[in-house]
Amino acid sequence: MPFICENVECRAVLARGQVRTVQENEGWCFYCPDCKVRNALNDIGAPGGPVELVQPERSDLPHKVVATARPLEDGKYAAQLRVQRALGMKGTYAVEEHWEQLGVFLDAHEAVAHAKSVAADWLGKA
Repeated sequence: MPFICENVECRAVLARGQVRTVQENEGWCFYCPDCKVRNALNDIGAPGGPVELVQPERSDLPHKVVATARPLEDGKYAAQLRVQRALGMKGTYAVEEHWEQLGVFLDAHEAVAHAKSVAADWLGKA
């Protein structure tokens, strides 16, 4: 079973021979050779026996969500959203969904919060 980089921007699929596992204070891990992100590992080997490392199962998929507020000419903000939904296969994403204007708000923070809320609802149904 290969290791998968959990960095949403990377998601490299790595053969075990491509990574160097290390034991740190926080436990076992490997650093992705492509993006250098730390990825946690669990030792499932028998106590006192050889180390057997596996990646922990994630409860959720690492979707790419970018919520932004686009300033409008009247001083208000349009809530925008881009989502790439992670598929069940590691390293694979669905085609990006993009919404230019989910609503108009007086405050940029409100616009971003609304876009994030829409993303959470959309991903919860998907």
